[in-house]
Amino acid sequence: MPDSAKSAPRPGSFDEEAFHARKRRERNHAWIFGALGAFVLLDSALPYPIPLTGLPSVLIGGVLLAYGCFQYHAYHRPPLHEALELGRSLGGSLTRTELFLRLRLNAEETDELLQELIRQGFLEQMHDDVRAEQEPRFRLLS
Repeated sequence: MPDSAKSAPRPGSFDEEAFHARKRRERNHAWIFGALGAFVLLDSALPYPIPLTGLPSVLIGGVLLAYGCFQYHAYHRPPLHEALELGRSLGGSLTRTELFLRLRLNAEETDELLQELIRQGFLEQMHDDVRAEQEPRFRLLS
């Protein structure tokens, strides 16, 4: 089997490795480019700056810092699309635990993600009268 066929995800399947690799890359880019941009901006005012000084230093430092901020916000954006892909790959239903474990979110982020999906009309709770020892299941609407 060719390598391209192995690595390509099936339509409707959730690729956990690709999702976590993208989140790791966003986090790393946020810290690296944010720190590099701050260093270039701060270093341009020092008595012995790196060879990049003046307006180009401020522009390049600002662009690097802005890209780092963009990646930081992308890293903290709730994974709505990925939660829907996960639900589709699990047969059209989700639980809080599945989101928590598969997307590696904390408890607050998981609750916020579920509430956002319900508010936007992508999910609904399957049964309203769930006993305390059972976990509520949510059905995908789209």
